[in-house]
Amino acid sequence: MQSFGIAADKISEVVKAPIPQNLYYEIALRQERTAKKQETILYNTTHLPETDNLYYKDNTLQHFEATIIDVFQNVMQKNIPNILILDRSAIYPTSGGQQHDTGVLKIKGCAGEYKVVDAIKVGKCVLHILDRPLEGYVEMFKGKKIECTIDWERRKQL
Repeated sequence: MQSFGIAADKISEVVKAPIPQNLYYEIALRQERTAKKQETILYNTTHLPETDNLYYKDNTLQHFEATIIDVFQNVMQKNIPNILILDRSAIYPTSGGQQHDTGVLKIKGCAGEYKVVDAIKVGKCVLHILDRPLEGYVEMFKGKKIECTIDWERRKQL
């Protein structure tokens, strides 16, 4: 019935068996059990502009510059502020069975480097997960320019 759209009375006629009285109840129960659980959304990116995905334009790009659009607290790591959303990115996020790129990121005007250890796509944005929290007041990072170098050996392996 569900797979081929054949009516219950026709199936009953062909198999020469009566239609069970609780047929539709049983179908509904089975559908409930097999229905996918709705995915939990940890980060809301609906208010942000789409990340310009540079890896689709040039998959050999090893270095790029971008602007920080927003900083998120990582709910998987005790809410530390280590997730950056950039206006553009050449870092490929985990998608379609392929693992994400990694790289090194420098924030202009700030000392030190951050490693990009993961990248995920949420909605139309790529979230760049850093190896450690940003140092300082989170709001001060919005609008800052970054330089990023992709781990080219990893990219080639992937």
